[in-house]
Amino acid sequence: MTKPVTLQGAGPTRTTVRGLELGQPVITVGPLEPGAEVVLSGIAFAGASGSCSEPGGCAHGLLVREGASVRAERCAFSGNAGSGVAAQGQVELHDCTITGNIGYGVRADGQARVSLASVTVEESRSAGIWVADFAEVRLARTTVTKGEGPGAWVRDQGRLVATASAISDCAGHGLWVRDRASAELSGSTLARHRDAGAWVEHEARLVLTSSTVEGTWDGVVARDRAVVQVAQSRIANVRWDGVKVQGGAQATVVGSTLSSGRGTGVRTSEAAQAELAGNRITGWTAQGVLSLSSFAPTGEGNAFADNGVDLVGNVPGSLRAPLHPAVHMNLRFPHPAYPSLQAAVDALLPGGTLVLAEGIYVGGVTVGKPLRIEAAGVVLLTAKAPGESAVVSLVGGADLVLVGVALGEGSEGVVLGADARASLTDCVVSDNSRGVHVADGAEIRLLRCRLSRNSQGGLGVWDRGGATLRECAFTANGMFGISAAGRAQVVVEDCLITESGWNGGVILGGSAEAELWGNSIVRNYGTGIALYHGLCLGTGRAFTGRVRGGRNELAGNYKGDTCPRELGFLAGEGGELDWRR
Repeated sequence: MTKPVTLQGAGPTRTTVRGLELGQPVITVGPLEPGAEVVLSGIAFAGASGSCSEPGGCAHGLLVREGASVRAERCAFSGNAGSGVAAQGQVELHDCTITGNIGYGVRADGQARVSLASVTVEESRSAGIWVADFAEVRLARTTVTKGEGPGAWVRDQGRLVATASAISDCAGHGLWVRDRASAELSGSTLARHRDAGAWVEHEARLVLTSSTVEGTWDGVVARDRAVVQVAQSRIANVRWDGVKVQGGAQATVVGSTLSSGRGTGVRTSEAAQAELAGNRITGWTAQGVLSLSSFAPTGEGNAFADNGVDLVGNVPGSLRAPLHPAVHMNLRFPHPAYPSLQAAVDALLPGGTLVLAEGIYVGGVTVGKPLRIEAAGVVLLTAKAPGESAVVSLVGGADLVLVGVALGEGSEGVVLGADARASLTDCVVSDNSRGVHVADGAEIRLLRCRLSRNSQGGLGVWDRGGATLRECAFTANGMFGISAAGRAQVVVEDCLITESGWNGGVILGGSAEAELWGNSIVRNYGTGIALYHGLCLGTGRAFTGRVRGGRNELAGNYKGDTCPRELGFLAGEGGELDWRR
């Protein structure tokens, strides 16, 4: 069609135009004179068949060429081998259905401008909506559902704007935004997708306002240098993480509710940045917020409840609002005013003391201030989600003295991040996945503690973390007794390390520095002391650090006492191996 005309049918169930020519659209519009418009009303465009290569036309239901303008009302585009609607020009669809097309439901590229109002796009073999080049697609009161790929795929410098719309039940991501494209959703829903609700990568941007993401694998994933803004929205009942920010991506989450997933409410890693303010973060099996990024999340006024643990990693304690105001210098738990251990910890002033009466208590405690916690009798703290959440987490601002307490059944017994400090005396850390995990610039001191049967290792120290151990026993820990990597610094004196797993008693990688004096490192199933070097442990964390020490007992280790042999001085009066570059 190359002139302005109206095609009026009797309704899409009564009037059908079928494609007959292989590899060609059912109807092609354009070129048209400037300002001219074609109107389609009450017609089904179906059955275009055959294969071809773009931009030759292909077997679409409707092809609108560059410069052309089409308005379609009460139409259907179904069963076409190409896309239901392919636009290079301007298209307005009202009260239409786009169903069962082998290509995309709606394809927009070039400088296309497409608007869908009260439209249903379903059962597309590829993406429901595909936006490329500099095209723009706007959805209002529109449903995109049951596609075999992503619900909407926006790439290059394309733009998608959705209002009061829903993208649901697709086999890929609900929304995939990449390159330098952007998507803005307001009052809309991304639901029940096999993959992420929204996947944003490269330099793309996503804005979610007053919207809902639910029933997906992850809620929102931002990678590379992507930027995501979530405001007054809800991310709920996902299968893993709520908001995941990776690489150098940035996310702002404000005034939103993130609830219910097996993973983490907000997770950052690498050099990602996140600002979190005024949110409610609840019901996450592992943790509310986990930062593995070199940049700590910022913000305040976030309410947490019913998480495995609220904060883990490089996180400031001020990120979470306390359950109770801090009013006590001394407190005994259990206490009728504080139903949980977290509530009691929050009620203590900095520098206060919490005394635990004899018993077994559910932990999952975040500490972000100076405190002393001591046991009055035999006390065991366990994880809220055994094997999946930490028993005690120390974050920015924490300085914890823990005396006489046992910690078990967690993903970690104790996990430290940011600038946290801890001193554990006469404690037991056993039957966790990881006993004690120290990262970022955190430091821990262990005196007369026992770490045993932790399946992934007794003590791990990473990044710039530090650990000083005296008179401790490491027994039957799964992968290793003690491990240090990154720029960690570890001092181990007069300790027993035995029956550690296949990697060994003490393993060192990266630029770690270790001092080992007067220890008994015996009967480990791996090497007594080993470096990531050559044939010892491989080169994944190639050792470029320093080892000092001596007077250690090394005997009966299944794969040898030291690897490399240059560490033999550790069994003598003393010496040093310095491989720092």
